[in-house]
Amino acid sequence: MTNKTQIKILYIEDDLESREVMADILHFHGFKFISASRGIEGIEIATKEKPDLILMDINLPDMQGYEVTTFLKSNQSIKNIPIIALTGFTGKGAKELTLAAGCDGYISKPINITEFLQQIDEYLHGKKDLVDPEIEKKYLAEYNVRLVEKLQAKIEELGKMNSNLSQINEELSLSKEQLTEYNNRLFYMNNLANLLRLQKSPQDLLQLLPFKLKEGFSVDRSIIFEYDEKSEKLKPLYFAGVASENLKKIKLTLSKEFYKHLRKENKVLWIKNKSEIIDSSLMTLAQNFNSLSFVLASISGWRTGTDDTGIFSSINTSSLKHNLRKKSEQMPKKLLLFVDRGRSQKPFLTYEIRILKAFIQSISIIYENMLLYHDLYDIYQIRKKEAITDPLTSLNNYRYFRTESERELLRSERYKKPFSLAIIDIDNFKPYNDSHGHLAGDKVLIALAKLLKENTRKSDITSRYGGDEFIIILPELELNQAKSLAEKLCDKMHQSEDLKKLDLKSVGLSISIGIASFPESGKTIDKLLKKADDALYAAKKSGKNTVSICA
Repeated sequence: MTNKTQIKILYIEDDLESREVMADILHFHGFKFISASRGIEGIEIATKEKPDLILMDINLPDMQGYEVTTFLKSNQSIKNIPIIALTGFTGKGAKELTLAAGCDGYISKPINITEFLQQIDEYLHGKKDLVDPEIEKKYLAEYNVRLVEKLQAKIEELGKMNSNLSQINEELSLSKEQLTEYNNRLFYMNNLANLLRLQKSPQDLLQLLPFKLKEGFSVDRSIIFEYDEKSEKLKPLYFAGVASENLKKIKLTLSKEFYKHLRKENKVLWIKNKSEIIDSSLMTLAQNFNSLSFVLASISGWRTGTDDTGIFSSINTSSLKHNLRKKSEQMPKKLLLFVDRGRSQKPFLTYEIRILKAFIQSISIIYENMLLYHDLYDIYQIRKKEAITDPLTSLNNYRYFRTESERELLRSERYKKPFSLAIIDIDNFKPYNDSHGHLAGDKVLIALAKLLKENTRKSDITSRYGGDEFIIILPELELNQAKSLAEKLCDKMHQSEDLKKLDLKSVGLSISIGIASFPESGKTIDKLLKKADDALYAAKKSGKNTVSICA
C-alpha cells in the first residue's frame, strides 16, 4: 500500500470540534488531512486536491451530503475517489439512501478508532458497501424524487430571487432617475443663484426669479407678493405662469397665526394638501388656482430684526442711507414667494422641497446682500461727490481742481497740446457782503457758479478756488483763445437775470480774470497758478471788470 504520509483524506464536516478530532486521529496515524466546513467548499477542494478518500457528514449547512456525492461522482476527474458517509444520523433508510446516492461506504458515529482505521484501510483498498438491488432501486427512486423536489424548490427560490431582483432593479432605476434629477436640479439652482447674483439691481433679481423658477423647477406658477404694511395685504409684484388679469382679482390678507406658523417652519412652508391650510384667505387663493399642494416662503428677512408679522424682518439700512431716498424706499421690500403645480397636479417630492428651501434661503441672502451693496454704493457715490464738490455752489472744489489740473498737464505734455487756467475774482464782493449780508453774498456765489457752468464748454472744468474766487481749466485753448472766452464771461456777468435780481450795481459787482497758459506761461501747475494770479492782480489794478493775460 502507498505510504500513509502520501495519502490525502478530505473530511467535509461543519462542526469544528469534529474536524479537529478527526485531524488528530488521522495525523497521528500518518495520513495527510484536509478539511472543509461546507459542501460547496468540499467540492472545490476535492476537485483541486484530488484526495485519496473523502469522509463526509450527511447534513451540511449549504446542501445535503447525497447532493455533494452526486456532484463529485459526476466529475470525470474525481468520480473514482471513494466517498464515505460519516454521520450520527440514524434515521430509517439513511444508509440505504446514502449508498443509493453514490456513496461507497457508510460509517456511523460515534466511532471506534481501531475499527474506524481498519474501515478506512478497507475503503482505500477498494471495499464498497452494497445494498440489495431492490432496496437500492427503491431508495434510488426516493433519492430522485428528493432531487426533483429540491430542484423544484430551487427553481421557485430562484424565481422569487429573480422577481425580487427585478423589483430591486426597478427601484434602482427609479432611484437613479431621481438621483439624476436631483443632481440636475442642484446644478440648475447653483447656476441660477450665480445668474441672479450677477443682476444689476435687486429689482432685476426679483423680476427674473419667477420665470427661472418656473423654467428650471417644473412648477406651474411662481408669484412674488409684496407685503403692504398699511393695508397688511400681499400684492402681486412679479410672476410667471399666471395672467395679470387673474392676479388683479387676488386680495391676499394672511393672519398673524399663519405668519407665526411660517416662522416656525424656518420661513419656508410646504402645504402638502388642503387640509394643512389654516388661513381662509390662503384657502381662497388655493381654490382659485386649483392648487392641491404649494410652497410659501419669505424671500426677505433672513438676517436680524423684527416686525409685526415676525417673518419679514430684514436688515435696517436707514441709518446708512442718510436721507438719500424717501423713507418708503429706505427699507427693503417685504416679499412672499408662492410656487405651485396646480395645473399639472404633480406633487412635490421631498428632495425637491429640500432643494427649494436651500435655494430660497440662498436667494434671500443674495437679495439682501444686493440691497446692502446698492445702498453702500449710493452712499459711496455721494461721499465721493461730496469729497470733490463745493457744498455751496455745487461746483468742483479745490481738491478736485488739483487732481484734474495735474491730469490735464500730463495729457497736454503727452500730446503736445496747450491748455489754459483762468482765475476769476468777484470785484467789490466784501462791500457787497457788508451791506447786503452773507446770505445775499452766498446767492451771488451760487448765481455766478451757475453762469460759469452754463457758459463754458463741456470739456472745461470749473471749480471754486476759495472764498469769492473761481478757477477754470480750459483744455486745448491758447492764451488769446482763453482771453476771448473770459471776456465773454465778464459780459455775461452783467447780462445775467439771476445776478441782476441781486442788486449788483449798488456796489459795482463785476469779475476780473487772470489767465496763464501751458507751456508758455509755465510747465508746472504751481507755476501756472502763480502766473494766472499775477495776471488777475494786474486786471484788478487796471480798473477791475477786465481780463489780463500773463506777460
